[in-house]
Amino acid sequence: MKARLAPQKTDVRPKGGLSSPVEDARRIVHPAHTLEQFPAPARSRRSLRRWAILVAMVGGTIYYGSLRKPMGPDAGAWFHAPAATSQAHRETLRVGTFNIHGAKGTDGVQSLERIARTLRGLDFAGLNEVYGALPGYRNDQAADLGASLGMAWLHAPTEERWWCDQFGNAALSNLPIASWQRIPLARVHGKSYRNAVLVRAEHQGRPINIVVTHIDRSDDRERAEQLRTVGELFLALETPAILLGDMNTDASEPALRKLLETPDVRDPLREKLGDAAPRRIDWVLVRGLETVDAGHVQTGASDHPHVWAELAWPAE
Repeated sequence: MKARLAPQKTDVRPKGGLSSPVEDARRIVHPAHTLEQFPAPARSRRSLRRWAILVAMVGGTIYYGSLRKPMGPDAGAWFHAPAATSQAHRETLRVGTFNIHGAKGTDGVQSLERIARTLRGLDFAGLNEVYGALPGYRNDQAADLGASLGMAWLHAPTEERWWCDQFGNAALSNLPIASWQRIPLARVHGKSYRNAVLVRAEHQGRPINIVVTHIDRSDDRERAEQLRTVGELFLALETPAILLGDMNTDASEPALRKLLETPDVRDPLREKLGDAAPRRIDWVLVRGLETVDAGHVQTGASDHPHVWAELAWPAE
């Protein structure tokens, strides 16, 4: 009788100590081997996601900073730097309006020095298209002009950009300042933000109300509404009152014509030059003061002329 032999286990591994296909498959799917098998693609995807988030954040920040955003209302009781007193003895009051076009002249050269020369001798100046400070790029133009002329200054921006006061109106004064208000003007159809600045100053110890403004030109409806708003403000002020600014329209505009036809409103330039007064969009209008002299000067320091008037208190 033959003895039965115990069954032998067959070693299916290939010679040379290599693992079997089954064991290889197990190793591949085992979590301990997954990171070792494919480490680079996983880290690469995480890195790409981080870079994508960073780029989106930086791009969004740059885009938001580049947007022009409106400035709201504001008010104060003084201008920057003490007002000079070198002209306090003068009995007349010399005021002017000048759209300085960012100090860029008709020759394409930017020069605040030329702007300062044009404004020298004024007691109060209303300025338009004035740029604020942008760190590392430019100083506040109103501050530089004030320092050059020895006058107190106020920048009243209409819009903000790059987290800075970007652009708007300004005022320079040798007169004592009692208060000022920045009043945004409505913007529905136009492309630009605008405001009016109401300043309460003193001359010869008596109060004077002064309005500085720049009216929109991009839309006729916007311009008419802003003119109406500024005109109503000017007429509502206690006299004497002065309106200075680039109205972006001549006397043919109904809202401005209505203002000019108001009995107590005076146009000093027309009073001095009569029919020789040029067609213009930059205006000095007055209530409660007499005209002594007036002028319209094109110096080339800006693409706008400088319009000025010398005024006196009416005889008592």
